[in-house]
Amino acid sequence: MNGSVRMGVDKIHLRLLKSLLLPLFILLCTTEGTHAYAEELPAQNVLVLHSYQKGFAWSDEQSAGIEERLKSAAALPVIYTEYMDWKRYPNQENLEHFYETIKFKYQNIRIDAVLTTDDAALSFAMKYRGEILDNAPIIFSGVNELGVAGIPDTHNITGVIEKIDPTRTIQMALEINPSVKKVYVVFDNSESGLSTGKMVMDQIDALNLGLEIFPMNRFSIEQIKATASALSPDSIVLMTTYYSDSTGRIVEFDRFSSELGKSSSVPVYHIYDFGLNHGAFGGSLISGRIQGQTSAELALRILQGESADNIPVVTDSNVRNVFDYNELQHFSVPLDKLPEGSEIINKPFSFYQTYKVLVLSIIAAFAVLLTFIFVLLFYVQLVKRIRSNLEKSNERFSLATYGADAVIWDVDMSTMIYYFSDSWYELLGYERDEVNETRGGWRDLLHPEDAEQEDRLRTQHLEGRSSYYYAEYRMRSKSGEYKWFQARGKVLRNADGGYIRFAGSMVDVTDRKGYESKLQMSYQELESTYEELTALQDELLEQYNKVVENQALLQTSEEKYRLLAYNDVLSGLPNRLSLSEELKKFIQEHSGGHAALFFLDIDNFKYINDSMGHTFGDELLVKVGERLLELSDGRSKHFRFGGDEFVILFKDVDGYSEVIRYADSLVQGFKEPFQLSASVVHISASIGIAQYPENGVNAEELLKNADIAMYKAKEAGKGIYVIYGREMQQHFDERMIIEMHLRNAISNNELSLHYQPLVDIGSNEIWGFEALIRWNNPVLGFVSPLSFIKIAEDCRLIVPIGEWVLRTACQFIKDLQSQGYAGYHISVNISVIQLMLDDFTNMVLTVLRDTGLAPEYLELEITESIFMESFEAISSKLEALKEKGIGIALDDFGTGYSSLSYLKQLPITTLKIDKSFIDSIDTPNNMSLASSIVTIGHDMGLNVTAEGVETPEQLAFLERTSCDKIQGYYISRPIPEKEVAGWVAGRRAG
Repeated sequence: MNGSVRMGVDKIHLRLLKSLLLPLFILLCTTEGTHAYAEELPAQNVLVLHSYQKGFAWSDEQSAGIEERLKSAAALPVIYTEYMDWKRYPNQENLEHFYETIKFKYQNIRIDAVLTTDDAALSFAMKYRGEILDNAPIIFSGVNELGVAGIPDTHNITGVIEKIDPTRTIQMALEINPSVKKVYVVFDNSESGLSTGKMVMDQIDALNLGLEIFPMNRFSIEQIKATASALSPDSIVLMTTYYSDSTGRIVEFDRFSSELGKSSSVPVYHIYDFGLNHGAFGGSLISGRIQGQTSAELALRILQGESADNIPVVTDSNVRNVFDYNELQHFSVPLDKLPEGSEIINKPFSFYQTYKVLVLSIIAAFAVLLTFIFVLLFYVQLVKRIRSNLEKSNERFSLATYGADAVIWDVDMSTMIYYFSDSWYELLGYERDEVNETRGGWRDLLHPEDAEQEDRLRTQHLEGRSSYYYAEYRMRSKSGEYKWFQARGKVLRNADGGYIRFAGSMVDVTDRKGYESKLQMSYQELESTYEELTALQDELLEQYNKVVENQALLQTSEEKYRLLAYNDVLSGLPNRLSLSEELKKFIQEHSGGHAALFFLDIDNFKYINDSMGHTFGDELLVKVGERLLELSDGRSKHFRFGGDEFVILFKDVDGYSEVIRYADSLVQGFKEPFQLSASVVHISASIGIAQYPENGVNAEELLKNADIAMYKAKEAGKGIYVIYGREMQQHFDERMIIEMHLRNAISNNELSLHYQPLVDIGSNEIWGFEALIRWNNPVLGFVSPLSFIKIAEDCRLIVPIGEWVLRTACQFIKDLQSQGYAGYHISVNISVIQLMLDDFTNMVLTVLRDTGLAPEYLELEITESIFMESFEAISSKLEALKEKGIGIALDDFGTGYSSLSYLKQLPITTLKIDKSFIDSIDTPNNMSLASSIVTIGHDMGLNVTAEGVETPEQLAFLERTSCDKIQGYYISRPIPEKEVAGWVAGRRAG
């Protein structure tokens, strides 16, 4: 008898027994003349602390198991449940808030037992049980062996260990398909994901079955599904936990697991049983429900009088050997191929089947314990080696920094904490933190005459108006003497343009400045003595010798700083300035020759830098430069532009085929892994190639075209090369044509507005309209906003166009109100370019004053990405407009990446649910998500508007969720301005 059918029959028998006993019990109660009650004892109180949020599948499974067992007890305890939400808010502020909540809620409640799920809740309970939890016994679950081993005081503590072991799953997979040779392991790049992934892969490798293991944490969601769809029959996929892909995008585990199961050409085995019914083929799965039931059983024993110290920790009762019948059918796996004792879910019930009891074989506990000890010893040795290598690396960096002539400085732009290498303190004579230099105190050392210029140059670079930061200024040493420094640096930005790190070097140029001063004085003396040349020849000769001497010193100094100016500090390779001069020299000396320019960009370098650290990233860049030099054939010269960009000038090219061969060698060269300390890194590079003179006759053209080709290579899939072609230029030519016509769109009256109605669900009345721009050009015809809005933003034409849209829309709604439609509002989309203008607030208020529209009838729509990119710059402006009564709507909510804690800080009045959520509300998950967004908005005191409503079923759902307003084709398409009044009148008449 399989497990699922057997459980179903047991439930039927139980229900029949209850139906027979209940009437008998009632009859006995009514006929008995006396009632015998045992002395009622006060109910015992059980507090359940969950580490993560309600709705998180793993926590919900444990919670369900705990409540099932506790509620089945003869003496039912009172159950209190709290959620720390530690996965989304793992910070001290959350911990303090949770502490105050528990302390307040249970100050008058006696706690008899505390059940915790996962590590965070266990740590909290152990820390505060003496203070606010009545020293109650603690029963934990969801904690692995390392976590349990780290418990400082095990007094009055017991629980259930969560043991992650893919060994049985791999053995089951081999029993089903002995030809399996490859295992693709899916895990994410979070700290726990990397730890779990490494543990799983090491345990598979320790089986010594000759299996090839392929980690998939460097792939995006789409790449994982594409790879899984093309796997050969000798492969399987092993799924661990997964909550974000390699791009940092947050994913829903259930949805991603289901999509992966559908697209995979081979079975997808899992580690946890919450993957069942979501694409999981099966395996030896860790069950949160079983863990919860087991921990609750331990709690009941304690409530009945047993001591927690006398109850051993449970290690082997939280695993199910289970398979999904639907997945077995999908991959044509017969039931007799399954390991003996396997549980099968979703199998159709058949009354004529003969039930058989499957006996599960038990792996010897001693063997498992020995295996775990050996694995633990291996990890201890590995950690020791990593620590040793890290100490050596830090020692090398410290020696290099101390021995360098230049001062190395660095600023973490998120915290504005400064770092200076030891040379800075040696030159100026200060001790660390003596002048609060890490918090900006170094600015107080600047000479008053130099401070303003230094600040201006720094701001100029941070705002993108200079390619690098360069400044010369004086700083006061501890002795009171001022020293001259030449500072150079560059800011590192993220994909959204925000600051990450600002770093560079400083060189003591006091001697050079002294030489320059002496030289200037010599020139002045030479001029003053010119008129006395005849009488003072001997003195003039002496002065001339001084000038020659000073010039020689100056030349030596300039050569030294020229080396710094023309070479990259990190890799030692020539920089962008060197490349420009090298190209000009080659073109001048080889007017009839041929060359190729290779523009290389390391793929996904940002994620390597973020996950492994900037020191690791810098070491990788140095290794890349060395690899490129190894691949050189003697005719190529290598340059580093900064960041992860490298350029190769390949001179004296004989033909197209030679360029291809060299490009192939570069691609192949990057397929070899990079050895960094104790780590092995696999990377790829996207390469753009421009040929001289075919693709440019000067340095600027060649660099531009090679850069265009490189971006085409990234769009084509990364890790490849693309040679520049004229068709790539076509895209830019088309863009220039649109920009040219767009410049006259307002003056030629080519722009118009359409208005899409917004309806209040509660009253079924029209709330107002959203203004949508349209462009009809005599030459280009109707041009989609998706095509021209981005171009308008890039060339800043969005500023006059945006003001025209705002003024036209406000005048339209004011005129509509004057026609008897009082109370109608207008909603206008705003670009981030407009918001960044200093006079944006004044512009909006001026338009309202000129059109006579009251502020409360205007709503500005801003997308999530605008807030996240420029929060500090625009928040104050929008807050000022909001105080005037103007509404602020957050458009396309749910498609961005803002957290709820961050959302509370935004000066908004309305949330607009994106159309993608409304289109798919027929699925339970998306229906729940859309409903949750409405609840979140209302809890924050915001109005909620749903976009893209097209069916009566969608409207009915939104009415049930108490959504405030809707817009979409179900109400009306966008209406031309001249037809709006007629549409409104017709709706009222209807």
